[in-house]
Amino acid sequence: MKLDDTLWNPQMETLPRQALRELQWQKLQGQLAYNYARSPFYRRKLDEVGLPPEKIRSWEEFRQIPPMDKHEQRRAQEESLERFGHPYGMLACAPIESFVLLSCTSGTTGAPTLYTLTMKDMQVLYELQARKFRRVGLEPGDRVLHAFSLSMFTAGIPWVVTLQQYGACVVPVGAEAGSRRVLEFGQFVKPRALTCTPSFAEHLIEKAPEIIGQPIRELGIELVICAGEPGVGLPEIRRRIEEAYGARLYDAIGAAHTFHGISCVMPEYQGMHFLSEDFCVLELRDPETGEFLELEDGVTGEMVFTELDWEGTPLLRYAIGDILQVFLSPCRCGRPGLRFKILGRSDDMLIVKGVNVYPAAIRNVVVSFHPRATGEMRILLSERGPRVTPPLRLVVEHATSLGAEEVVGLRTSLEELMHERLKVRPSVEMVPAGTLQRTTHKAKLIEMRPERDAAASPAS
Repeated sequence: MKLDDTLWNPQMETLPRQALRELQWQKLQGQLAYNYARSPFYRRKLDEVGLPPEKIRSWEEFRQIPPMDKHEQRRAQEESLERFGHPYGMLACAPIESFVLLSCTSGTTGAPTLYTLTMKDMQVLYELQARKFRRVGLEPGDRVLHAFSLSMFTAGIPWVVTLQQYGACVVPVGAEAGSRRVLEFGQFVKPRALTCTPSFAEHLIEKAPEIIGQPIRELGIELVICAGEPGVGLPEIRRRIEEAYGARLYDAIGAAHTFHGISCVMPEYQGMHFLSEDFCVLELRDPETGEFLELEDGVTGEMVFTELDWEGTPLLRYAIGDILQVFLSPCRCGRPGLRFKILGRSDDMLIVKGVNVYPAAIRNVVVSFHPRATGEMRILLSERGPRVTPPLRLVVEHATSLGAEEVVGLRTSLEELMHERLKVRPSVEMVPAGTLQRTTHKAKLIEMRPERDAAASPAS
């Protein structure tokens, strides 16, 4: 198959880096002027640093604009409510009557942050989603079992709408319908593809024999497209899902904004190919010092992005909290462009005796012990991170078939491998399979629990 056959927009997706940078600069100038003229929030922000759009004449001057994060976005929403009676007035740049979709984050770390989309934004969104769908081999007419949340979550309605426009036949069951409904519809309609979070894909593996009387592989799903949380990039989780489903597994990011990526067909995870540089400027900063980092092969930092050609709520130098490792070297799959791996979230990073560790990396070690361990785990914190008073406490589920001595051996092996791979020696509490509560939405790996409650049941 020729490279162009796997690309939705070959002209843009193969644009040389220098030409791409020139296109970004041209679009950025227009976006800055648009934001400044239409948003009280951005006009105040740029005036405070003495950088109205006409004074921003280089990338260096652009980087002098202070980044914003979700906390600042939420404060702007609160100010909007006070001043205008609705949450859009400070940040949104388009008239309210032009909005065709309101989407939001899951709100797992606080009040949800809203995104407003106009019809033009929806067309940009469709273009970027179509690039992902083409790269994974999805065809018009393919049945897609949609098992993300169907609420305002960014991977909910936006995914359904763009899949329909692409020509796919969407089966919008939704994660909130529960694993039984998802599996029964999967058995009934025989979908070619499944879209959901990695943790829900794993949960369906466990529940399939109980609910439909056969392993998940028997549904005949060929493509599993996951998003919303780390997991697909972790070797053990990736191996477990692909082997259980007998399907190709893809990692995706991007829904109701312009930062979009998708992994490729290589058996060894290469990260996600960044598909939207013509609509999005990517920067990295040190999550501890705030200093900005040059985009070099292998560099790691917190993602900061700026939307281009966006009308509703155009985000300018937005620090979303994801920690990325960027790769500029050519991918072995032959597809062009920058790649990245999501290592975790800046607000989830833990520091144990000076060692930085992310929950996703801890979970990958736990999953490597499957089937002796189910893969379900919790990190117990007695106070908010990132600094953790040693030892790092974990609760890990073991298979019910293990005897007492085998459970002790598993705990010892977990602690030793954790120390070897992550340079952190945890204190592990083993509990039987089924003890920890499952979720149909984003997996929560961290649980706040005082030391005195460590012996209490972790189920909730």
